[in-house]
Amino acid sequence: MARVAIIKLFTGLNLAPAQLSGELIRAGHESRVYYFRDYEDHTLEDSVNYEVADFSGLLFSVDGREVIWNCYTPFTDFEFDLLFKALEDFRPDAIGFSLYSGIIDESALVTEKIRERFNVPIIWGGPAPTLEPESCIPHADLICINEGEEVIVELANRIDSGDSWLDIEGTWARDNNGEIHKNPNRSNLPLNDIAIPDWRTENYVHIGKERAVRGRFPRNLGKEYPIMTQRGCPFSCSFCIESRYQEMFGKKDSLRRRDIDVVIEELRWAKENLDIETILFYDDVFTVNPRWLDDFLPRYKEEIGMPFWCYTYPTTHNLRMMKQLKDAGCVSITMGVQSGSERILKEYYNRPTKMARVIEAGKEIVEAGLTGFFDLITINEFDREEDLRQTFDFLIEFPKELKCVAFGEMITFPTYSFTMMSDENKASKKEPNAIASSDEQPSRETYDYYHKLYRLTRTPMPLDQLRQIGNDIRFRNDHSLLDPYLNPEKIARFTGLSA
Repeated sequence: MARVAIIKLFTGLNLAPAQLSGELIRAGHESRVYYFRDYEDHTLEDSVNYEVADFSGLLFSVDGREVIWNCYTPFTDFEFDLLFKALEDFRPDAIGFSLYSGIIDESALVTEKIRERFNVPIIWGGPAPTLEPESCIPHADLICINEGEEVIVELANRIDSGDSWLDIEGTWARDNNGEIHKNPNRSNLPLNDIAIPDWRTENYVHIGKERAVRGRFPRNLGKEYPIMTQRGCPFSCSFCIESRYQEMFGKKDSLRRRDIDVVIEELRWAKENLDIETILFYDDVFTVNPRWLDDFLPRYKEEIGMPFWCYTYPTTHNLRMMKQLKDAGCVSITMGVQSGSERILKEYYNRPTKMARVIEAGKEIVEAGLTGFFDLITINEFDREEDLRQTFDFLIEFPKELKCVAFGEMITFPTYSFTMMSDENKASKKEPNAIASSDEQPSRETYDYYHKLYRLTRTPMPLDQLRQIGNDIRFRNDHSLLDPYLNPEKIARFTGLSA
């Protein structure tokens, strides 16, 4: 029996540690999950006083604040001592890291510190080593490429038996001479074969700035249970990691869904063993398979019966399905919109969706009685002012009952299709004979103006007044004139409606 410690830098949405821990326990090994430190969100002005992870973005909150996410204070010797003491109590035979591309440097630092105290194999897994193996392998003894359930168990088995782990499929491994062994990839595994994730609090340690606490989930989990009934996505949005995985491992078998019996079994376990109140379905598009939902939702209602949230996509649902979800216990749903410009959606996001359909999809959410949210990417380097205007025109027609928590700028993660387009665009502008275009990306002042217009569309202001303000050149020349309309206490005065 091997003991494997799994470290997750910075708390946040990440199902991998719980899943890997569940696999190890089912295979007869021991595991413990360590959440090391928390991210903080700070205003743009305050963020200069903090470290910021790579690929963090600027969010324009609907309350008017500009926020940088993924800020943190530098690691301290005291915090490292807390981590070392917690690991020493467990005495791991191997240590794993689950990481995405934004925290390679931070993970390398923590790995270096751990090596000073522990002489055990260190494996990195997650999106970062999958997408950027060359950048990751210098820091780890082996890295997992793609899914890690079978890899982590085979590593534990080999450690237990004393066998070499240099040739495990689905990994790159670095031997004592520094030679890299690039082993063959593994096929995507059948999802019905994966274990129930390990969410038992006794297997968790949370290390913050001041103390290490055994048996406590990170603050973001609360009483919500996260689950995925499927992996993969039927779509290939250029800014999404799923499109990159499709390119690397093939699209044919990328979208897999678990049998209903298996999903119900996990949810029943969670309901009976954890203090939870809400289920969060983190499938990329929960509404992708109507037949599966037709069979699943009645059973969910009868056997689980808890409020839940999920994602949808404009072209994958209809009013009937929204009513089905509502009847089964769905209380809120989030739909990806990303832009009100069909040019941006088609040419740069690989989401050729007609805005008329997006508007209709939003109306279906409202008519079904669901609380609706939507995602919107409002800044990218290919924007032109006509795209921003089209997004405003779309939002006027889009049901204002649907809310957007924050507008975000595009993040160019390594190797994504959108990033490749971005790199080509930047390179073309640096060519010696490049001709400057008069049709450039809008200025920051222009974005600020449109962000205020976007926020205004979510207020009770009548549509005709929204259009009038949007066409008034005075607001375009001085967007501070929009501020009174965005003050909740003054909305009634300007619109004749209650805030």
